[in-house]
Amino acid sequence: NKDTVQSVTRKMAPPLVTLLSTEPEIQYVALRNINLIVQKRPTILSHEIKVFFCKCNDPIYVKMEKLEIIIRLVSEKNIEQ
Repeated sequence: NKDTVQSVTRKMAPPLVTLLSTEPEIQYVALRNINLIVQKRPTILSHEIKVFFCKCNDPIYVKMEKLEIIIRLVSEKNIEQ
């Protein structure tokens, strides 16, 4: 039901964000999966946009995935982040 889905999606955000503090290869796999999840449920990480900001030492493939996710997540409600 709807409450269960909301509960599970709320619990998914912290582990997904944690995966972004690993080495670039694991980050890339995590980002690809995050991208798929965000396509279906964009609100799941709408308050976590800052974790997708690119770092100067990120490989280009990680930066591209982060940018795609930021584009999917950004809205007028969270533009201040």
